[in-house]
Amino acid sequence: MERGKLIMTRKPALTRRRFLRGTAMLPALGGLTAATPAAVRSIYEELGVRTLINGQGVVTFYSCTLMPPEVHRAMARASEHYVEIVELQRAVGARLARFVGAEAAMVCSGSAACIAQATAGCIAGTDPDKVSRLPDTGGMKNEVIITHRSPWDRGIALTGAKLVVVSSLDELESAINERTAMMEYSYGHNGPVNLAEAIAICKRRGVPFMIDGAATCPHFERLKTLASHGSDLFCVSGGKGLRGPQCSGILFGRKDLIEAALRNGSPFEGAICRPMKVGKEEIVGALAAVEWSSKRDYQADCRVWESRLNHIAKTVSALPGVEAEIYYRKSGNEVPHLAVRWDEQAFGLTKRDCIEALRTGEPHIEVYNGMGRELVRREDPQPKQARRPGDANYVISITSNTLRPGDEKLVGARLKEILKPASDRARRS
Repeated sequence: MERGKLIMTRKPALTRRRFLRGTAMLPALGGLTAATPAAVRSIYEELGVRTLINGQGVVTFYSCTLMPPEVHRAMARASEHYVEIVELQRAVGARLARFVGAEAAMVCSGSAACIAQATAGCIAGTDPDKVSRLPDTGGMKNEVIITHRSPWDRGIALTGAKLVVVSSLDELESAINERTAMMEYSYGHNGPVNLAEAIAICKRRGVPFMIDGAATCPHFERLKTLASHGSDLFCVSGGKGLRGPQCSGILFGRKDLIEAALRNGSPFEGAICRPMKVGKEEIVGALAAVEWSSKRDYQADCRVWESRLNHIAKTVSALPGVEAEIYYRKSGNEVPHLAVRWDEQAFGLTKRDCIEALRTGEPHIEVYNGMGRELVRREDPQPKQARRPGDANYVISITSNTLRPGDEKLVGARLKEILKPASDRARRS
């Protein structure tokens, strides 16, 4: 890889504040919307909360995504009137369902809430007595089959369901019995259990099958991909690749199961998922996000995202011993990512060192590194990074679709500032 000459003169660190003095801050994808004057003080500055550059991606810990103006406007319009929530859910759900050819849909407070409400619906149905008794599942079908344990199975267990883990199709066949309420499958993370065959088995045995596709978008067509598998239910996050409200998820599926999921949540008092409230603004905002996303030119967006990563790659790969490569994932979050590599031992700089320097410096920058902060408990503080199809080897990785215009200059400058001394040491040794 071609190396540039090192510039030895030290310049003041480039910060977000210094950068914004010389340019307007463009708030949305690709700089396609009107600029916001740099002089406008953000609400977070007034609150004394640091804003950050999000190179980690659409994760809840870092507030997921930024909504386009179309979604903001729809939510503002929704806030101007009172409405009956169930009527709104059914009207919006009918429109959402048409985008993918599903029977019905509803908006939940996130994809984790979709899982919980779907589970409650499959256990209790719409029977008021059963709905009011959850998480007491006595006398009901209460077993849910999964293919591996994950943080998201808490949404299943809170309904009173018993988790049954299977690792093969033979185990799935044996696990299904008169108490089986549902099977839940995390899209792209299921090892030896084949999706199509698992769906076929559950259909033959009369067991509702749900796909968790939370981070499947973009691009928008992945919604139709999920629908094409023929599961009884599937969900996506509204606040990730679709760029809707962070507190939203969309559950698609059979009309009877969607109605049951709705009945086991807000606004019905006494339902187990009543605390997972989704408001009229989020319901309308989720629809606006799907409509907005359906009109995007995915290839054009990728070109914009790649151009930002190319700037970072050019900046850091000018340092001896540092390599940078753009790659795409093949299962979920299919946007350009930048793999950044160096020899941690030779540099005397670990990924943890780099991450902390980015996190505590100015500006605050987050990158992907396999060291998530979202889990309540992690037995191994530095687990081995499981590779997905299409992933590149990396020490750190930068996700493109959560970078705002201009962020690439700040990220490149900070990485160069952190990596250059380590690169120099490695070269001298």
